[in-house]
Amino acid sequence: MRLTAKELQQLRGIGDVLAVRLLESGHDSFAKIVALGEKGLKEIKGINPKAVPEILEQAERLSSRDEGDRDRKVETLKESLQGLRQFVQEITATAMERFSEKLSGKTGRKLTESLVRFIEAVEEVEGRAGKKLKRTGKVVVKAEQSMEGLVGAGLKDLRKGLKKARKALQRVHA
Repeated sequence: MRLTAKELQQLRGIGDVLAVRLLESGHDSFAKIVALGEKGLKEIKGINPKAVPEILEQAERLSSRDEGDRDRKVETLKESLQGLRQFVQEITATAMERFSEKLSGKTGRKLTESLVRFIEAVEEVEGRAGKKLKRTGKVVVKAEQSMEGLVGAGLKDLRKGLKKARKALQRVHA
């Protein structure tokens, strides 16, 4: 995760100028600063050698926190996607019960096609759940909102709702 100069200044002992120097030398994350080590940090112009151990300690703590937060967010996102998939399966079962006589022809094929496309979009987002995490989370929420009103919807509205939710999921990769 690339940090800005302002975010690097969270470390006590790193000011405006030093943050910019760290970024310019390619050390744009807390993990990279930890990997740089004491010797590498002391080579950065303008750093206080006495502050180096404390800077490394803080960077290590912040680095592990970022990784843990990210892993937890990815798991939450995957759970949301699984819930979305189950919700679609429930809607499908309900639609089959309610519209069994109408699903035999062209309308049934179109609905099936919409469901398959939606499930494919969910699978694609699941495959890339670790990337663009914030954007993916927003898109999944939007897809869930699009799906909420589909429980009692007619066939045409059901297809439209599925299409809208699918398009929302596809925006992750745009």
